[in-house]
Amino acid sequence: MKKVILFFVAIFIGGSLMAQLPNFGLRIGMTTSKLSTNLSSNFESENRLGYQGGVFIRMNFNRLYVQPELIYNHRSTKLEYEINPVADLQEQSVGIRSQMKIGTFDIPVLIGFKLFDSKLMNVRIFAGPNISFSTNKNFTYEYVTNDGETIEGEVPEDQQLSVDDFNKTTWYLQAGAGVDVLFLTFDVRYEKGMSKMFEGDVSNLKDINLKNNVWVFTLGFKFI
Repeated sequence: MKKVILFFVAIFIGGSLMAQLPNFGLRIGMTTSKLSTNLSSNFESENRLGYQGGVFIRMNFNRLYVQPELIYNHRSTKLEYEINPVADLQEQSVGIRSQMKIGTFDIPVLIGFKLFDSKLMNVRIFAGPNISFSTNKNFTYEYVTNDGETIEGEVPEDQQLSVDDFNKTTWYLQAGAGVDVLFLTFDVRYEKGMSKMFEGDVSNLKDINLKNNVWVFTLGFKFI
């Protein structure tokens, strides 16, 4: 992790020396997260709202710019999955629903291009990698019928996604568009998971490949 941080510090310093006057600012936003998996017949995920906030620096090279950021991200999603064989409770075949909340510190480094640029406003497109370090995870489990109703019963540990099997570091690819009006900056981004979040297995479902995909809507304030 230290090497990664030093790499991004080098980008800050090197870019700042070559760039025009940089922009510093704050960003806050709303996210919607959904998990994708290689076992789509057994798993189903729904979007859930989360939030994020942090700081950014934008180093301008005429219409091109480089924008490293440091963001705290609170991701939330719902995952329903069936175990094999499906549990039989109260004479009903049921699956398992998990509510997942994950806190991370993210370091995106975006490369952007200003399609339109004036003193009052600009229109931008951008893309770049994002490395995410998890700080806390919270999972709750319950049995659910095919109709979406919950029923009582404690989910055994071997049928749960173990918190310890979730990777502490994951990679994403971000792409999006934005508009700046005076000191305000608006972004819409899509963040695609590029590495596995989970390295374990559940019951006799093997080799689960979970990746997180996120829509991000943010408002920022530029100080320079």
